[in-house]
Amino acid sequence: MTLSASTSFPSPVPLSAGAETARLYRLECGMALLVERIESVRSAAISWLLPVGNAADPEGAAGDGEAVLLSELALRGAGGRDSRSLSDALDRLGVQRALTAGAVHLQLSATLLGSRVLDALPLLASIVRDPALPDEHVDAVRSLCLQQLDGLEDDPQQLVMLRLRERHLPPPFNRTGYGDRAALESMTAQQLRAAWVARCKPGGAILAIAGDVDGDRIASLLDRLLAGWSGVTPDPQETARPLGGVDHEESDSSQTHIAVGFRAPPEGDPGATRFRIAARILGGDTSCRLFSEVREKRGLCYSVGASYSGGRDRGMLAIYSGSTPERAQDTGDCIACEMVRFESGVNADEFQRAVVGYKSRLIMSGESTAGRAASAAGDYYRLGRVRSLRELADEVDAISLADLNAYIADTFNSSWRQTRSAFTIGPKPLVW
Repeated sequence: MTLSASTSFPSPVPLSAGAETARLYRLECGMALLVERIESVRSAAISWLLPVGNAADPEGAAGDGEAVLLSELALRGAGGRDSRSLSDALDRLGVQRALTAGAVHLQLSATLLGSRVLDALPLLASIVRDPALPDEHVDAVRSLCLQQLDGLEDDPQQLVMLRLRERHLPPPFNRTGYGDRAALESMTAQQLRAAWVARCKPGGAILAIAGDVDGDRIASLLDRLLAGWSGVTPDPQETARPLGGVDHEESDSSQTHIAVGFRAPPEGDPGATRFRIAARILGGDTSCRLFSEVREKRGLCYSVGASYSGGRDRGMLAIYSGSTPERAQDTGDCIACEMVRFESGVNADEFQRAVVGYKSRLIMSGESTAGRAASAAGDYYRLGRVRSLRELADEVDAISLADLNAYIADTFNSSWRQTRSAFTIGPKPLVW
């Protein structure tokens, strides 16, 4: 394997202190390859991020739905194999696989025995380089995607969170990911093949592999498999400011679904770990503030919680609650009061529970090769490097209760609460 002329680091190199097995290779085609050898396991996992996410789909009826159609179609034959032959070949190697569409990337994920990675990579590379995208499967894939779109009406909890995303995030990152109906109904196999060729480039792709593997052998094989693959796919860019504000969708239902969003730091922000711990205390489990105050003490709703998602360029704190129409207004008011009260800080018990819960999740993710591969690929996209589990744990250990409360007072204040967006689904809207 050789390095591109623009590469300024040797290959391979440690990515972070305490992560001596996590190594970065820059392949000849320009793609980043991340390999984390875990000697204590026999399995391996692959997370291949391809720059074919829904945020870069053409607008509206012109093509919003390319990514989700391609995610369903690309596994149906590749490299001269039809759908059945490709599936059989992967099954013989014990490869469990999936292709899912996100805002920026399609994620090709696979888990298998580490001893079979070198045999599986030619098949997976053929999906990336030479998918069949056969005409005869397009109508079936189209039907699946339309069913998923129609099914949102039967899942109001999912729908209200998507409607919140549409209001809170800037376009095109606020898309639902399910596509536009007119685009789904009209897109042809020829259009989809052209979209794959134009968008699936090594510059913008990231491949992470974790488990019982040899990085040097993998890199050498991939240089041969991906020879001739070239080009760069630029990242999608914001096209307008977020819509923001509040809105309501009337539904003759015995439930009211409430979704509230607030601005949050991106993953690379110095305060991201503090924000994550604070969000966990606010709404991350059954001992959190929102669950205790809104559900347990007052019995206003059957479900409530908050979650933080940190992307490369922006983040979001999302709160969901499900209630009855009669108690929905009180539920919304109580959530708002808890957001004000949260500015005053948290106590030692809350802090300790959040830290222990977070570190427990770190340990469990470290025991999962799939989790490590996905984290490595995500870290490299968001941060340009990969964090070890030790580094993540050290970031949490460096936070004291006083540090966290000072951060909460400075961040979760009245001006921050003005970044709120909200959406509700039910018989009548809330008064905000």
